[in-house]
Amino acid sequence: MPSLRPSLSFLLPLIAGGGLLTKLPEIAPLVRIELSSFLFPERFQKDYSFVDRSESKKFQLTCLDFTPDPEANLNIKSYLLDKESLDIMGSDGGSSIEWAQFLAQTRLDDDRLTVITSSLSWDDASELAILALQGQVDETPSLVIGLQAEFINSEAPLPEYLKPSIIPLKIPAGFDLPKIDHIRRPSSINSSSFGISEIRGLKLESDGDQKLVPMLVRWDNQILPTLTLASILKSQRLKSGDLILEKDGYLRLGSESVILKLDQKGRAALPSNEQEQEQKSASTLQIYPEQAETYKIITPSSAPKSTYGLEGQIRQALSQKAVHKLTYKRWSLPFELALLLTLVSLLHIRRIWSEPFILICVIGGSVLAGKWMLLSPLVLIIITFHLCPRGSSPRQKH
Repeated sequence: MPSLRPSLSFLLPLIAGGGLLTKLPEIAPLVRIELSSFLFPERFQKDYSFVDRSESKKFQLTCLDFTPDPEANLNIKSYLLDKESLDIMGSDGGSSIEWAQFLAQTRLDDDRLTVITSSLSWDDASELAILALQGQVDETPSLVIGLQAEFINSEAPLPEYLKPSIIPLKIPAGFDLPKIDHIRRPSSINSSSFGISEIRGLKLESDGDQKLVPMLVRWDNQILPTLTLASILKSQRLKSGDLILEKDGYLRLGSESVILKLDQKGRAALPSNEQEQEQKSASTLQIYPEQAETYKIITPSSAPKSTYGLEGQIRQALSQKAVHKLTYKRWSLPFELALLLTLVSLLHIRRIWSEPFILICVIGGSVLAGKWMLLSPLVLIIITFHLCPRGSSPRQKH
């Protein structure tokens, strides 16, 4: 009777590899190994390149490019609340009731963003005036208000008016966000969109010709947005729950929108040209509101200097929209099975160079073809092949 050993050295590796191929998505440790061992060019490109791994259990990776678009046309302008505009507001020079009138006068239906870079805060305003201002704030859905903060070890709880601005993000291990526990000029009104415009004592570090601008800050265990991030969210009509922070620091504003690369201090590299930014007088808004831009930044004289670069930061951030570049998927199952069959056949050559040559060809060919070849079944086939008995029959004793 013919020996079955030659058949076993062919069938057993093929069965083992094919079985693992079909069950691999259910084996989490092997899925992680496959993900870490898959080589593709975008894996080594860190600048403005993001790899979406949300479908990695299905062996699918989507590469997105968020390079800033210098030609992106954003209708945005900064306005300075100078003496002329304050005179138009009224004799009190910016009281709560005058701010209510200002918002009512300059608000348009097509506004995408209105930023007031300094807190709306008064100690002596009447309740009626605050109610009037609150009504105008509530009727301005595009409004974001900046607050100046500091960290003084006060252990104070988060103010009620800041709770609607909390961002429900899980911060990855190793991140060290700037801390705050005190608002220097507490807001006199409530808003769903406050942003921290400045942290006392925190200087912006340079990153080439840009600045590392904070995006996230921490109040005890709560995460709050800076004025830049709050403005970007508001302009895109996104909620704080739409933010996605990946483990490697990519902050995604929704699944198909802007991407910002953060360092471990929650900062993104953005322009900060405080000296070069040209600001119009806010009186232009008051006199010709219908000619105003859809993205408006209102800067009171009391606003921190760091907010003068807000226009350039918003402009670049909104130009970093994710663009689909390439999607890597595994080969079709019939092709993978055919490849395993070819591999088993080549292993029977029994040459020392055959196995490395096969792996190099498989990996290199997959990279060139833009496909994801699973390595675990190949390795299992090689191991099973060497564990099978050789095809020669033992001598029978007489």
